Amino acid sequence: MTALLLFVTVLLLAANAFFVAVEFALIASRRTAIEPLAAAGDRRARRALRAVGELNLQLAGSQLGITMASLGLGAVAEPAIAHLIESGIAGVVELPEGLLHAIGFLIALLIVVFAHLVFGEMVPKAIAITHPETSLLRLSGLNRLYVALFRPVLRVLTAMANAGTRALGVEPRDELATIHSADELARLLHESREGGILGETAHQLLAGALRLGRRDLGSILVPPAAVVSLTQGDTVAAAEALVVRHGVSRLLVLEPGGRRVVGFVHAKDLLDLPTADHDRPVPDSKIRKVLVLDRASALDEVLVEMRRARTHVAAVASDGVFVGLATLEDVLESVVGDIVDESDTGEVAPAAPPGG
Repeated sequence: MTALLLFVTVLLLAANAFFVAVEFALIASRRTAIEPLAAAGDRRARRALRAVGELNLQLAGSQLGITMASLGLGAVAEPAIAHLIESGIAGVVELPEGLLHAIGFLIALLIVVFAHLVFGEMVPKAIAITHPETSLLRLSGLNRLYVALFRPVLRVLTAMANAGTRALGVEPRDELATIHSADELARLLHESREGGILGETAHQLLAGALRLGRRDLGSILVPPAAVVSLTQGDTVAAAEALVVRHGVSRLLVLEPGGRRVVGFVHAKDLLDLPTADHDRPVPDSKIRKVLVLDRASALDEVLVEMRRARTHVAAVASDGVFVGLATLEDVLESVVGDIVDESDTGEVAPAAPPGG
């Protein structure tokens, strides 16, 4: 009889370890790590995803299993082990029956608590936390059968727990939050770099990309005083002189007073004009449209707008008034740092400093 009780004790200890491992694997597993396996046809991964999708019910199953296994250990293991200890002590020294039972009970209790804590709780928890997805894939099949068997009971327990949670002002959810804010992603990137998972270059690129949405166009614009520009009505000769002097291929065209943007002139369009037109104003037909963006625009939105317009240059305005210029290079430099090309002049360059 004692041998049978000890065998049942081992089974209950294993069951406790199983449910603990399932519980922590469910909590620690990432959907993003399991979904590719499920998409590739892995049946275990599909089962695991279904389990993660009904987290409250699955955790209720684990808790019920742990509770039943723990109660069973207390009822079965202690008497069986205490009987063995009492028999061993009685064969060595003669003690009063009450004292013998007390010693046997105390030692048996310590053994059961130790085995339950270490092998039934800590070891499976450590394994599940270290390899959550692998643990969940391996355990999801057997756990699925268990949950299917006790599903009616688990639904009742889950409903009662959800009602209690709502009474405390908290809305229960069936899935763990997997969406991170920009600040959380930045911390994850920092931790990944500190842990050696990300190199310095990769960290800078990813961190810079995250900062795009937090910075506005005003943080990178070239101020009006530093922009090479024409005033509407300036002559072709004046435009050509600016192109030669500053080595740019495009000239911004502003209304008189410089408050509003008209468009831009491309240097190659000036070459098509006859010599007789050099002293005449640049024709309106040669002034192309320019992308105008608001100063408060986030840099990630600016990148999208420039890509949609297929342009490397945008005028920047605030309440319709010209306040500067921004280039695609300026936006990219906010991510990757300074970019130096062969000429480093840009499409619409800043004005040369006095005496330059």
